[in-house]
Amino acid sequence: MKPSSSLTLLCTAAVATIIHGQPHLPLPPSIIVGYQSWSECDDNVYTAVENGVNVVIWFAVGMGVDPATNNTAYIGGGPNLTCVDEKISKLNSMGFDRSKIKHLVSVGGWDSGHPDTQFSADEYYAAWLIFNQPLSNNPNELLFDGFDWDLEGNDDLQSPINYYTKECLVLMAEFSNVLHNNGFIVSMAPPESYLDLQTTEFSKFVNLTYPDDDWNIDPAFSYHGRNNYAYVLAKYPDAIDFISFQLYETKSHADYNTTILGTNQATYLHGYLSRLLTEGISVDFTTDEDFNDMGVVKMDLEDKIVVGLIQNGGKGGPITAANSSIAYTQLQKDGFGEFPIRGFMYWCIADNADAMLAHDLNEFLNIV
Repeated sequence: MKPSSSLTLLCTAAVATIIHGQPHLPLPPSIIVGYQSWSECDDNVYTAVENGVNVVIWFAVGMGVDPATNNTAYIGGGPNLTCVDEKISKLNSMGFDRSKIKHLVSVGGWDSGHPDTQFSADEYYAAWLIFNQPLSNNPNELLFDGFDWDLEGNDDLQSPINYYTKECLVLMAEFSNVLHNNGFIVSMAPPESYLDLQTTEFSKFVNLTYPDDDWNIDPAFSYHGRNNYAYVLAKYPDAIDFISFQLYETKSHADYNTTILGTNQATYLHGYLSRLLTEGISVDFTTDEDFNDMGVVKMDLEDKIVVGLIQNGGKGGPITAANSSIAYTQLQKDGFGEFPIRGFMYWCIADNADAMLAHDLNEFLNIV
């Protein structure tokens, strides 16, 4: 049973004291991000961490109305928190404590609802403090170091989830800023088209087609976006710690270039990352009735870039781990520094084949 509103306030204040009394340690300069899939909590996380994963994202909560009160903000669902507690406690005992491993929880996923926008960012922060419980064997350590945005679309092209309302985007931005200001890590994992280097166009719809990539398919693939995540980053760039670009989005530019056009994977990734590093992403908000006062915004990504890969025989796709290594090494030779990008992400830990993907990424990132 959920606590009463008066007890809720007391719990919130108590947990807030813990948070401000123990600031979260910063992210390491190089990261391998591994997602647990739909509410998974199993021992594969140990292998993933031993193979180099140093940011675990537990998948995925919802943001809405508290079912106990019917009138207050709620963050919940997702993985079994008792199980998460057990896994994190064991990782600590294995030597992978918070100085080495960060644990985030995500919201959203494909076909999942968007946050209920009747509540403010501050109200959701109060809900976050209730949800984010202290570790059972260490009351000064919370389960989660931060929060990941993984809101996507829906298989039904007419679904309202394929449209990001102004209120939804504003809430994403404001909640990110509140979390950031209170010491939490905030990340986002946009499908490639939701934060797209190849266009300055902005749209709140994510049931669009690409106008230029000719896949020669009928009907056209209608599940792309136009930089809908850009508002959050443009509004509060410092609030977002890293961005996991899902290059494995279905019918992505990365897939089109490396399969239909036959561009070498390493060559494509090197070019893509070089542009992200030197040009950033520019988005034109002037055609949107809600955000046109923002004008054209250029976003410098610097140390936020994380490349998203996916299981494909344990090697990743449409860019493999081996070709990622070649592109990464070339960026170092180009003078982008020892850590030219923040790192790599993969989906997902629960698939045993991906243990090798994390291992291969670690071969050149040298996490462990």
